[in-house]
Amino acid sequence: MKLMLDIECIRRISKEKRIENKAFVAYLNDGDSDKVDNIVHRLYEKVASQIDCVMCGNCCRNIRPPVKDEVLQLYLTKEDLSKYKYAWGFTCKNLDGNKCKIYTDRYDECRLFPYLDQNNFISRMPGVLQNYEICPIVFNVVEQLKVELNWKYDLHAL
Repeated sequence: MKLMLDIECIRRISKEKRIENKAFVAYLNDGDSDKVDNIVHRLYEKVASQIDCVMCGNCCRNIRPPVKDEVLQLYLTKEDLSKYKYAWGFTCKNLDGNKCKIYTDRYDECRLFPYLDQNNFISRMPGVLQNYEICPIVFNVVEQLKVELNWKYDLHAL
């Protein structure tokens, strides 16, 4: 399967597939969590090995703010804290072009992103779908997961 890498195209397709993806979440909720985790981990390794996150940086331009001010201050200047505290997405203060100025010492949240190597994929689907809209790795893993599970969207099933 050819990987989708174009961020604007991913954003557009993500919006078009919002209802489809809700149906996919409902389908997954009835599935075997361990089986899905194993498939997602394998797909993540395959897809992530083909995408250079450092060249993309889209996650850094679309941060979902953490709850605690102390953590949020890692990504924002103190003056911008109240402005962005409840924003859907903002650009990290450490981003320079597409590259992180502190990449080798980046925060744990950044190091773990996009979290596809973690367990409990099914229960984390709301966050996964937020990342699906901004991250080529997540987008491609979710789309390949649909294929691997032989899942087809049935508009009439809703």
